[in-house]
Amino acid sequence: MISSLVLPLLLQSATPYGSPIDPLIRPSAPRSEAPAGPPPVKVKSPADIRFNQCIDQAADDPDNGLLAANKWQIEGGGYLARNCLGFAYAEREEWAEAVAAFVLAAEGAEAADDERAAIFWSQAGNAALAGGDHAAALKYLGSALEQNSLDGLLKGEVHLDMARIHVAMDQYDAAKQQFVLVHELVPEDPLGWLLSATLARRMGDLALAKSDIAVAARLAVTDPAIALEAGNIAYEAGDVENARINWEQAVKFGPDSPSASTANHYLGQLQASVAE
Repeated sequence: MISSLVLPLLLQSATPYGSPIDPLIRPSAPRSEAPAGPPPVKVKSPADIRFNQCIDQAADDPDNGLLAANKWQIEGGGYLARNCLGFAYAEREEWAEAVAAFVLAAEGAEAADDERAAIFWSQAGNAALAGGDHAAALKYLGSALEQNSLDGLLKGEVHLDMARIHVAMDQYDAAKQQFVLVHELVPEDPLGWLLSATLARRMGDLALAKSDIAVAARLAVTDPAIALEAGNIAYEAGDVENARINWEQAVKFGPDSPSASTANHYLGQLQASVAE
């Protein structure tokens, strides 16, 4: 399921009954409540061991992770300590501090020819997006791509973040171009298809919206966020019956999810309109 990752920052869009629910951007960080930490690397040195331990500690207990990262930085941990510091700040949703630490970590890794520089830049961009600094987010994500070391899922996630930034800046055509790259790089990612379907609906391209949401539904059959959006697309296409069916599925798939809450609201409005 991806619904736990789709927390709406709510675009003002033409959704059923005027209630904005689009998950294209949101107040928390993209993909999760904090930027993902770099994947564990094959241990090459004591610094790598301490880095992996620091990231784990920051994920499990951000407050203690912050203390551990600061201690390591004082002891000369360099850019790896700074990255762990950024990750701890991100877990605490202190985005400005996280961005600053991630940027220093990325610059240090780049100077050291460490292949993790691209990941550190992407974390800086991810945190900047979470903090609402869209210009900085685009800059840092661009720096991540410039390293020419990302591929597959990681590169696809960078383009997904860039798409959401363009949406936040009302640059829909640029966002659409980014989604093309996302689908090429990570065709099995249901979140990418969900968000591109949402964008297509906002742009009035209901044929594309239907096509993209169908792919998302195939990849994540019981995800309430996808069922909710399928209902929204059906509603805007004038297919009220399929809208109702999909909203009911959203409630069934995730009764306690934000998507189910929104779907219940729409169902209530639909029932009231029929009774009039």
